[in-house]
Amino acid sequence: MDLMIGVKMENVKNAETFRRKFLEFENLTIHEEDNDEKLASKIKELKNKRREPYYSKYDFINFCRECRNRISHDGYENDFIFYSEEMIKKLEDVIEEIKHPYKVYDKATKNVYSANLNDNVRKVMLEMTIKNYTHIPVYDNDKLVGVFSEGVLFNYLYKNQIVEIDDDTIFVDILDFISFDNLKEIIKIVDRNKLYDDVCLEFVNEFKKGSKLSCVLVTQTGKPQEKVIGILTSWDILGR
Repeated sequence: MDLMIGVKMENVKNAETFRRKFLEFENLTIHEEDNDEKLASKIKELKNKRREPYYSKYDFINFCRECRNRISHDGYENDFIFYSEEMIKKLEDVIEEIKHPYKVYDKATKNVYSANLNDNVRKVMLEMTIKNYTHIPVYDNDKLVGVFSEGVLFNYLYKNQIVEIDDDTIFVDILDFISFDNLKEIIKIVDRNKLYDDVCLEFVNEFKKGSKLSCVLVTQTGKPQEKVIGILTSWDILGR
């Protein structure tokens, strides 16, 4: 009996902590309190816009909203819900992500594999195959001049009516095909502080238009010709 009373008291304490945390979430989401209809609508709107954490944690957030409603209607004596520390921690993580949304650099692949105009194309292709790289930036010394990918290779072979890249081919030989001015793929360059959600939305919007954003290159300030410090491909976003 004493054990049951202790568990119930702990649950009441956790429920109060949960209520305070959810109030913080509510203020961050709609900037006001106790408007469940407006909150539910806003959560769904942000989920449909693929905004995090509303997109990936939509079910959990709605569950928390229902729990808050239980507290509002029944007080802390409701025995149907157990407010565990794990549940509160997960809600705290949601709040933290709203306060500090991911930047594109946070999610991008770093230590980007790249090539120089004087590098051997076949050797780079072998490395790309081994490491499953789909796109690599190409430099003229420290100046970013283009991107190499399977699409670039296919276009080069087709236009030149050849069946292979020989052992002596270097990237300067295919410069016209990898340069940004002539790429047949859609590739964008963004600065490292651009919101990750906004970049994901660019992939989705291109898809809706019937085109494909192949990859996003991340640089310090988003200016062309800067060193690439991160990369996001359509496969990365598909995994999301």
